[in-house]
Amino acid sequence: MDAVWTAWAATVVVTVAAVVALAVLVRQRDRARLDAARTDPLTGLGTRRALAEHLEPLLRRGGAGLLLLDLDGFREVNDSLGHAAGDDLLVQVADALVRTVRGGEGPAGRVFRLGGDEFAVVVPGPCAARDLEVPAKRLLAGLSVGAFHADTVPLDLSGSIGLAAAPADGRSVGELLQHADVAMYAAKRGRLGVARYDRATDPHSAANLELLGQVRRAMEDDQLVVHYQPKVSGDGSRLLGFEALVRWDHPERGLLAPAEFLPPVERSHLVHALTRWVMITALQQAARWRAQGLATSMAVNVSAATLDEGLLGIVEEALALTRWPAADLVLEITETAVIEDPAGARRTVQALRERGVRVAVDDFGAGSTSLGHLRGLPVHELKIDRQFVAELTAHPEDEVIVSSVIALAHRLGLTVVAEGVETVAAADRLNALGCDELQGFFFARPLPADQAMAWVRAEGMGGPGVDTPLVVPATE
Repeated sequence: MDAVWTAWAATVVVTVAAVVALAVLVRQRDRARLDAARTDPLTGLGTRRALAEHLEPLLRRGGAGLLLLDLDGFREVNDSLGHAAGDDLLVQVADALVRTVRGGEGPAGRVFRLGGDEFAVVVPGPCAARDLEVPAKRLLAGLSVGAFHADTVPLDLSGSIGLAAAPADGRSVGELLQHADVAMYAAKRGRLGVARYDRATDPHSAANLELLGQVRRAMEDDQLVVHYQPKVSGDGSRLLGFEALVRWDHPERGLLAPAEFLPPVERSHLVHALTRWVMITALQQAARWRAQGLATSMAVNVSAATLDEGLLGIVEEALALTRWPAADLVLEITETAVIEDPAGARRTVQALRERGVRVAVDDFGAGSTSLGHLRGLPVHELKIDRQFVAELTAHPEDEVIVSSVIALAHRLGLTVVAEGVETVAAADRLNALGCDELQGFFFARPLPADQAMAWVRAEGMGGPGVDTPLVVPATE
């Protein structure tokens, strides 16, 4: 009996020891997995999980600052040189950021890699977002002077940084990350380099979410309307087309201009639905005018957010529904759309050109696009920004700029349109400089469809049998 008991006890001891050993192994494995989840295997920096664990106690103690950095044009490195070269570049960037932070030239914080080409720096607080601007610019300066290379190809790097600070811009890790991300994309869109979080421009803020809901209901309730502004020949004698401009006929606030409701729409998924509605509405109206004998082109604005493959589907649907000829549709894209993603813009514009649609670069001169950017972009038209047209006859330097743009654009085979023409002096000077098309209040403001047709008849711009030639006034 004693032998049996001894054998049983020994078995129990061995079993317990095995269970303990197994538990230790499981804990070690889990700890190793946890450590791996905290460390980025490529750069050795902390991961998003490590950032959250580091940031949470700082928030409990009173606050912290967050700088979210995204490299500009990194996707082109991967596409051109391959992912191995891209990974090598990310390691170099991580080292440069750490050197800047530890060297006292950047923010006194800790660097993390959140994934892809996105990095973050956490600064102990409390602090305000404005206090992070100078350190953020030092980070960008550290990138601009770095000797980076990918697959032996030397590279000049730039980035965009979004700033958010707790508690003013968020009280949780998730909220602070989201708001820094909103600011970072604002910096990227505007090519600002650095941008602070602004609740007023956040498409996810309560006020903007409410506005988006109102715009969606306005589309359903036929509160949105399209007005049409004429585009005439350089000598003012012929109507060449219309530009479609959306307005909101608000039941309480009256007619609202685009600036009062479009910005948050353009930063949301609703922009595609609105673009589709405007395009179909405008082409349906143009088709009705054509049936009445008025043959013109129709221009529709598209934002940077819609300049993707989805835009091609919207265009195909609109052309099919209205039976409108592709050659008489002009899509106006802003400089921002070209700057944000040059490769993507080129692909989309090329596809539109192959479909037969004309593309214009709108507000040229308002941003930092040069004619060099347009050399590889297969656009048809260039619209000179109104800031140069408004003071054309008062400031000789504006005339020099406009004259140079017209000459160079013509050498590139582009049609030039001047917008914001408000005086007869400006119209005459633009015509003398060789501008192809004119648009502005001097000819007509954006008009509802019925008033636009009345203007056509009054000015004699509808073509044979519909009107008589336009006589441009000799005085303002």
